[in-house]
Amino acid sequence: MLIYIGSQPSEADGPAAGIGVFASEDRGGLRPVADPVAAPAPSFLATHPHLPVLYAVCTIGTGAVRAFAIEPSGSLRPLSQQPSGGSQPIHLAVSADGHHLLCANWGSGSVAVLPLDLEGRLTPPVDVVHQGGSKEAHHVSLIGSQVTVVHLGANALYGYRLAATGRLRQGWVAPAQPGAGPRHLVVHPSGRRYVADELSSTLSTYAPDPATGGLRRVHTQPATLVEPAGPNHLSEIAASPDVRFVYVASRGNDTISTFAVDAEVPVPVDEVATGGEFPRHFALAGERVYVANERSDSVTVLRLDDSVPRPTGLVVQTPAPTCVLPRS
Repeated sequence: MLIYIGSQPSEADGPAAGIGVFASEDRGGLRPVADPVAAPAPSFLATHPHLPVLYAVCTIGTGAVRAFAIEPSGSLRPLSQQPSGGSQPIHLAVSADGHHLLCANWGSGSVAVLPLDLEGRLTPPVDVVHQGGSKEAHHVSLIGSQVTVVHLGANALYGYRLAATGRLRQGWVAPAQPGAGPRHLVVHPSGRRYVADELSSTLSTYAPDPATGGLRRVHTQPATLVEPAGPNHLSEIAASPDVRFVYVASRGNDTISTFAVDAEVPVPVDEVATGGEFPRHFALAGERVYVANERSDSVTVLRLDDSVPRPTGLVVQTPAPTCVLPRS
């Protein structure tokens, strides 16, 4: 399995930002298999659903999205680049049919739709929508033609329908708890969404709302089992392969919390240290969890033991990692 790591160290740290290419070893460690490819602040990565193409947001500057062809060795070759439709792009998602890429622009508080050609190359945005006049659009989720935007600045979730033309049609708005600052979400087979609230350090549950055809918040609870000793801001949220558990990363506690989600209300299970500082992102790969600890310049490896993350002691040093993307 290949593991791509997006890094964006500051200029004072020395090395240029870029995307590292690693292979996972039998014990869970990582070894480099290709030279890193240069990219300005690639804070989030995604792949095409059918083609060997990787996409990266370029957070600094005017905002752009880059596409890279994935060679048989796993190395990356520049393929195309387009404007992201706003400033400071922070998240992206690719439609299941491979026809469109959606990009959330944190700096301008917008979401843009970029069509993809038959080779997976990016073409210019065909639609850009803004939510509530606020900055900090943080996450975009795409299931079929249904789009959900998690907007930290507007403190709400927004629902759209993606038309075949690439246009977005707004359908509903679901306010978050005041002061929550929703950041990322995961989808449950029941239709529920679990949202990591960055500012309030809470986990919120949203359920389908027959009245609007969208979502409504039905529950909010602390996202940590250990009371934070200081400021704590949530980052990534992910689900186990069987979607019976949800995992939430905390920057402050520097932990990942586990919640069972068989019932309507998540049940706290455990909280474990990531082994690094400021876990910006993490990703599941089989029975392993790779955690990008931005401020300790490390990717740590946890193992899933009965679906609960446990430390392994394995650490890979890499400058300011912000995103980890496994690819089989």
